[in-house]
Amino acid sequence: MKFNEIAIEYGQVSEFTKNEHIFNFGDKSNCIYIILEGVVKAFYITEEGKEYIKTFLFSGDTIASLQALNGGECSFSLQCLQNTKVIKIAYHKVIAESEVNIEMANAVIKLLMSFAMKKEKREYELLCLDAQKRFEQLLERSPDIYEHITQNDIARYLGITPVALSRIKNQIKN
Repeated sequence: MKFNEIAIEYGQVSEFTKNEHIFNFGDKSNCIYIILEGVVKAFYITEEGKEYIKTFLFSGDTIASLQALNGGECSFSLQCLQNTKVIKIAYHKVIAESEVNIEMANAVIKLLMSFAMKKEKREYELLCLDAQKRFEQLLERSPDIYEHITQNDIARYLGITPVALSRIKNQIKN
């Protein structure tokens, strides 16, 4: 059984409007969120106010601030880019159920593995690929990304300026 299927039984559906934050940096959020509908961005803001986008999330994706789940504060913010519906499941419920339910325990292991693999892939892209390769891989994963996300946000995700992204797009066309 998948974590998403289990979460429906134990979680609560919440709806958010475009631009609304599901949680902010510094919040206490002891929940795991599964995106049912909409598009969400997870991002960091530096002390100087510069935004770095960690990831974009679409229907079926799952996210949580692992630091917050462990009793700390959220290390990033989560903002809706469209009207969004999520299942919100309290981490303590997940842990309690996984102690007595092998299906839940296995689902949590798979969920944590998917978080780790996504993080490892993102680190590789940022550290080992140039901006054009990062952009090409993003388009492979999400060919319709421009229908959901602005060029400025895509550039921030890639770690480049919008002007540099325009240049890359023109190079790819030619």
